[in-house]
Amino acid sequence: MILTLKELAEYLRVNERTILRMLKTGQIQGVKIGGQWRFNGRQIDQVFFPETQREHDEDVPLRELVQSHIQIPLSRLLTEDRILLDLQATTVEGIIEELTPPMLFSNLVFDLNDLREKCLAREQIVSTAVGNGLAVPHPRDPITTLRAPGCVIIGRSVKGVDFGAADKKKVHLFFFQCSQSIELHLHLMGRVATLLRDEAFVKICRNAKTPEDIIASVMEHERKEFLTEGGPGD
Repeated sequence: MILTLKELAEYLRVNERTILRMLKTGQIQGVKIGGQWRFNGRQIDQVFFPETQREHDEDVPLRELVQSHIQIPLSRLLTEDRILLDLQATTVEGIIEELTPPMLFSNLVFDLNDLREKCLAREQIVSTAVGNGLAVPHPRDPITTLRAPGCVIIGRSVKGVDFGAADKKKVHLFFFQCSQSIELHLHLMGRVATLLRDEAFVKICRNAKTPEDIIASVMEHERKEFLTEGGPGD
């Protein structure tokens, strides 16, 4: 997790001058890139929240401080356990809860309830249902403390859920995402939008027997796009 000066100040709930003083005294470390400070989130946690560290955590190498995550292909963020083919909830709140299971998010966010509340707050502004039985739930703002650049969860409800869609249709497919930065958020939203315009892909998701079916379809879609248009970067 890489944080800017502003993001770190918000994370620790102090002002930016305090962060700069901690840098000057050596209490924390950072790297200045292009005139902007960048901080290793795990190193910050080791200083301020050592009890949250897990034995398998490793320091993020310096190269990750300058590595762009903006062009991450959607398929790279998908794993079998991030595709939920049998959602049972019948309400918006229930769906958000099922799409953010503790077994996946306990290592990604500090406060799972806060993430869920932010997703529900986004739904209260306007539904993320986009019609034709599809929805793209997400928090309104980036989750700067996320322990990964981004996370994508695909969920399916066979019975469908009233999600406030403008076309009044129940939603059967959910494409949840959250990101560390607004840039990656917009990138992932664009990748999802491209997929959902592909009727063949949507059909595969509706009829998939296993998570592997959906992952393979996403990868094939991105492969074809890369060959024809240059597609998403690595």
